[in-house]
Amino acid sequence: SGLFWGRWTDVPDGIRVQVWLHGVGDRLRGSWDLPPWHGEFSGARDAAGRWRLVWREEGVVAGLQARARVVTLASDLRTGALRGGDVTLTPAGAPSPQLRPGLWLGRWTGLPPGMAVETVLSRDPGGRWRAAYRYQEREGMFEGEPIAGTSIAIRWREVSSVGRVAEGRGLLHPTTLGLSGTYGIGEADEGTGRWSLEPAEETR
Repeated sequence: SGLFWGRWTDVPDGIRVQVWLHGVGDRLRGSWDLPPWHGEFSGARDAAGRWRLVWREEGVVAGLQARARVVTLASDLRTGALRGGDVTLTPAGAPSPQLRPGLWLGRWTGLPPGMAVETVLSRDPGGRWRAAYRYQEREGMFEGEPIAGTSIAIRWREVSSVGRVAEGRGLLHPTTLGLSGTYGIGEADEGTGRWSLEPAEETR
């Protein structure tokens, strides 16, 4: 039971979707929102220990037909993930929020609720942080200078597939889950919205 991050055929590259799971004994159900769809599933564990689920999706806008299929997921005992066919559900967990290189999940004002963008953080020898991400025909990055210990001041840039460029600044501060703060357009580091980053994997 709990929060998982999901990927399947309909999920755009670079995106993960929040999926809430609830299990009781050998029964399991879950739900998610991936506009223009709302989805739910329910099912039980079979004799081989796999989860056999009825996966249902309903359109949240006119003109979309409801659809359903059967999905069989196996548990990865090492990571706790559920996998089968085109579906992968990975436990969100609560990795250490320590700022470090690796895969993080970014969310910011304007993204649909319940979605996060896979963001790879790295650090150069001079101590500057760099991030790269890609989603929905956009490529983005930022460079971050450490300030006040574990906070970072970022300069971000995003380019769309048609060549449109957006850029600005931001200030990200430590939280109990990772980093969060404001960002703006141009030379402003606030005024546009909030940006948060949470680690997608535990340190090894």
